[in-house]
Amino acid sequence: MIRAVICSFVLYEILLTDFIDLGRLPITVMRPQGAMQLLPWRFYDVLLTPGGMLIFKCVLIISLIGATVGYLTSITTKSAALLFLFFEGLVRSFGHFNHDEMPVVYILFVLAFTPSGDAFSLDSWLRHARARTGDIAYGYPILLMRSLLAWSYFSSAPIKLRVAGLGYFRPDNLPTLAIMHSLDNLHDTHYKLAFWLPKFRGVMPFVVAAVVLWELLFPLAIFSKLARRVILPFGIVFHLGTLFFMNVFFPFHLAAYAVFIDWPRLVSRISAVRLFQKGKGLRGKARNINAVIRTD
Repeated sequence: MIRAVICSFVLYEILLTDFIDLGRLPITVMRPQGAMQLLPWRFYDVLLTPGGMLIFKCVLIISLIGATVGYLTSITTKSAALLFLFFEGLVRSFGHFNHDEMPVVYILFVLAFTPSGDAFSLDSWLRHARARTGDIAYGYPILLMRSLLAWSYFSSAPIKLRVAGLGYFRPDNLPTLAIMHSLDNLHDTHYKLAFWLPKFRGVMPFVVAAVVLWELLFPLAIFSKLARRVILPFGIVFHLGTLFFMNVFFPFHLAAYAVFIDWPRLVSRISAVRLFQKGKGLRGKARNINAVIRTD
């Protein structure tokens, strides 16, 4: 189920992304990062065209569809992970840096090299196979994915303190950052709620301290159900807050919260509710029949 949720979300984001406009950017401003420097410039000359990027998008979509429905899962999850990683590297080669997508990139690779297609997939349906519940082969990938997401949050706190020090908690710091992000044109949204923050500058240090504390405590959500009930809702509020007050949104991080959901338990609860409602309906029909018989 995690595979289906994560891959479908990435598929949705890719469908909304205009690859053709990316292919119109001049290759002269591109600066390949990391392993992408190993590819020859002739490859980028062919790829970074409207036609080349359209073909690349179609191949990525096909891979993501296969990974979502669980068809040829061993192949499609690997191709989807590699192609999405390449796409992220391509975007960053033009100077855009955003760490929102990175936890999902890690999760895609975990799904690609673990038995993620043994349940809730076309492969398992075609093979008439069932996943073995309680097997460590299904448990440790979930633990790994939770740890990768938790590290993304936890590492953010010491980085902030290392760069800004205690000045990060100054009353004017958060309002200044929020207004700065609200005035530029580098975001998809243009909310102006940031201009209200200076009126509440007295409470800003406490808000920032609460966020930093939340980031430091996020690893507790890996093991504790009680901690998840507090940390994950706080995360949803946090990301919605950064959207409306800073025009900075992390949808991939929110989608990755799917790794913390106990999907088998959720499915069993939904099934139990349906059975209860079905049984209640049958009892109601039986009463109506008895009432008709007595009347006759």
